[in-house]
Amino acid sequence: MEQEEQQMSIITLVEKQKRGKHRYNIFLNEEYAFSVHEDILIKHRLVKGESVDLQDMERIIQDEEQNNAYMKALRAIGRRPHSSSELKRKLKESGYEPPIIEWVIEKLAAQNYLNDEEFAKMWTDSRIISQKKGRNLVRQELQQKGIDKELVKHAMENINQEDEIAGAMKLAQTKWKQTSGELFDKKRKTAAFLMRRGYTGAVVTKVLGQLSSEPSEDDFEIHDDSFDD
Repeated sequence: MEQEEQQMSIITLVEKQKRGKHRYNIFLNEEYAFSVHEDILIKHRLVKGESVDLQDMERIIQDEEQNNAYMKALRAIGRRPHSSSELKRKLKESGYEPPIIEWVIEKLAAQNYLNDEEFAKMWTDSRIISQKKGRNLVRQELQQKGIDKELVKHAMENINQEDEIAGAMKLAQTKWKQTSGELFDKKRKTAAFLMRRGYTGAVVTKVLGQLSSEPSEDDFEIHDDSFDD
């Protein structure tokens, strides 16, 4: 009984921070103990006169840590969409432990703030249409972001081929005009440029065929077996 009494502390002051928005300093037995977010303050009823023991303290600290990680993740998502893998890596780099990270990821997913399938589609559409990149390059980017293989495959299957060809054509027209030399050289250099942008051999061949006044399907067919799934 005496040991339990020694472990109990009384909240003697709850002080709102001047600079920390929605944050409060908690004083136990007349001494500063820790600070918490307003949500944690309300959840644990941290008001003057309340008593807390060691177990209470552990729960409060854990909830505060989870809330900090959650708010950090929300800020990151607010700046730009993230994949689950990206967000996990950022939270890990910030020093959060795996259980905290998993809790945050699950909560964000439940709230639909984090959805790898939607992320993959949005990322693919943006890269194909706005940045004029081919599917091979987009596939690599999604893989680097830790998107599940099946989700990547699904995103690739749903690319609008007309959008992809239109992007490739616009790039090719610019490159074609900037390239000097014989017809074969112009084709070769333009093809290499498009391949570096991630376009498939089929797209490159189609675009070159439209650009050139001479048939190119037969004399300059592009193969990209190395990019096959």
